[in-house]
Amino acid sequence: MAIVKLQAPITGLRGKYGGMIFSENGSSPYVRQWLMPTAKRTIPQASKRSWMATIRHAWGTLDQADIDDWDALALAPPEIDVNPLNVTYLLSGSAWHTRINLRRLQAGQAIENDAPVNLAVDPPVTFTLTAYETAWAGRTDEFGYTQDDFDGFYAALHISPIQSLVRQVQKANYLSIWCGTVDDSTSQEITPELEAAFGVLTTGHKLFGRLWKQSDTGIRSVPLEATCIVQPEP
Repeated sequence: MAIVKLQAPITGLRGKYGGMIFSENGSSPYVRQWLMPTAKRTIPQASKRSWMATIRHAWGTLDQADIDDWDALALAPPEIDVNPLNVTYLLSGSAWHTRINLRRLQAGQAIENDAPVNLAVDPPVTFTLTAYETAWAGRTDEFGYTQDDFDGFYAALHISPIQSLVRQVQKANYLSIWCGTVDDSTSQEITPELEAAFGVLTTGHKLFGRLWKQSDTGIRSVPLEATCIVQPEP
C-alpha cells in the first residue's frame, strides 16, 4: 500500500502501488519495480516471529477493561509517530500492546498486559559511535554515552551501514544492534553484535546510529543520532 500526500502539486508518494515501489534516498525521490524478497530465516527474524505470535496470544486473553486502558494510551501516546511523509499518526491500542511488549522481550523482560503509565522518557544526553575494520582482530567497536545517563533505563541502539561517505542522512535499513542494560561507565562494547549483523565492515564504511532510552515499561525517548567512519587498524 502506498502513502500519498495530496496537495497542489503532489508532494510525496511512499510505498508499493501497482507493482512499483515509491521511496526517497539521500538525494531525491525514486521509483523502482517491486521484487519478491527472499525469505531469509535468520535467528533474530525467527525470534521476532515467535515473539509476535506470543504477544498476539496474550492480547487475546485481555478483558475489556485492559483493552480500554491500551486504547486510552493510544489516544494520548507518550511517543510521536511520523510516517515517511512526515505526517503524524496514531497507533491502535493493540499496536501499542505489541510495540511495548516487543521492546520488553528484546530487553529480556516478560510480557506485560497492563498498559504502562503514560510517562515520556527524556532522550540520551550524548551519543557517539566507534568502529574499526573487521579484519583487525584486536578491535573494540562501541557506542558512547554520558555516565549514569542510563541508570534505571535500557539502551536501544539501531545502526545502518552504507559505503557513501558523502551521505548526511539515512532514513531506512536500520537493524537493532543492542537492547538492554549498559556498562556503568561511558561506553558499551558492541563488537560481536556488529559483526553478527553486518558481517565484514571495511575502512570507509559509514555507520548511521540511533540511540533511545527505554524505560522498564517499554516506553522510549526520541532517538539521538550519530555517525562514524569505520577506521583502519591503528
